[in-house]
Amino acid sequence: MNPPGTLFECGICGGTAGELLFPARDFNFQTTDESFSVVRCSACGTAQTAPRPPEQTLGRYYPPSYYPTGGYTRAYYRRKIQPSQREKVDILRRFRSSGTILDVGCGAGFFVREATERGFSAQGIELSREAIEFGRREGGVRLTEGDLLHANFPDRSFDIVTLWHVLEHLSRPVETLKRIRALLKPGGLLIIAVPNFDSLQARVFRGRWYHLEVPRHLYHFTPHGLRSLLDAGGFDVREELHRSPEHNWAGILGSLVPLVAANGSFGGRLGRLLVGRPLSRAAAAMETAIHRGGTFTLIAESKL
Repeated sequence: MNPPGTLFECGICGGTAGELLFPARDFNFQTTDESFSVVRCSACGTAQTAPRPPEQTLGRYYPPSYYPTGGYTRAYYRRKIQPSQREKVDILRRFRSSGTILDVGCGAGFFVREATERGFSAQGIELSREAIEFGRREGGVRLTEGDLLHANFPDRSFDIVTLWHVLEHLSRPVETLKRIRALLKPGGLLIIAVPNFDSLQARVFRGRWYHLEVPRHLYHFTPHGLRSLLDAGGFDVREELHRSPEHNWAGILGSLVPLVAANGSFGGRLGRLLVGRPLSRAAAAMETAIHRGGTFTLIAESKL
């Protein structure tokens, strides 16, 4: 049944019947006191945030601190940021050794920067003007400000499109995948990484799960659900990955203690560094080993 006092309409299949799973709030950035619900569509099975904020109001839930755009030295970039971007490029290079890339929701362009340095012709698109300006200034990469659905990219102009933890933020995922398929050359590669709503950490922490990220995350995908969505959208899934040294452990630790700097004391930050991180990494490794990690990545090809 629908949650009391809300209207539910599935953003995937248009269904109007849903199962209320649990309430949720913005615990991570505390941008609002609003209460939301996580509802699973009775027709397609995709969990989503209800009520879903209108597209024109979504920006209010993204504080300046959401985008990593300040205080970076070259040493910090090499030590803290570059390793995770290299891992993403390593995933990509298992399937393509060169080509044109569009990174959707590129943020400050860190992945675009690393992919370019590794021999790809990469560019990104992002809604945040501040992130775009930072990426252009610091990384010297090609970034476009705007929404993919309204961007003026020619059809069949990319070999690869990537969405690293972006699809769950988008109001219109089905339309987005349709647009991506048009932008890809025949047999083009699509890589999507999202939080895993079927993970052990998601089931344990429920409304306090760090990667739930309500209301910024509008959809909460499982591997089966996203595979079905990609198949319906004209893609063949080639591989499913569950390992993420960048995100899986953070989903556990962030569900227990604040990870956003503004929400934690010095003592709390020290404790999570010395004790919380090692324990969370060990727990994340165990759940990843049984393919129930906090995030997953699908690599798919556009059907010919």
